[in-house]
Amino acid sequence: MANYEQYYQKSIMALTKLIKEKKDVPTEKEWNHLAGTDNYLTSQSLGFIAQAKFSEICKKIYREIQKQNKKEKMKQ
Repeated sequence: MANYEQYYQKSIMALTKLIKEKKDVPTEKEWNHLAGTDNYLTSQSLGFIAQAKFSEICKKIYREIQKQNKKEKMKQ
């Protein structure tokens, strides 16, 4: 069971990194292509595990990144 959790976390971390770099949410097609080449979970698998649509997962990650950026700017 721990392997699946690690695989999920690895995929979420990669998705978070992608969103940070692009400063935008990827499409399912973009993510699935990356998932296939870099051995991450597909959008369907992430959605199934998180019990949410892929777009909702991405939006949540995007909002968290925005909050972190706002906090960092306030510290400066």
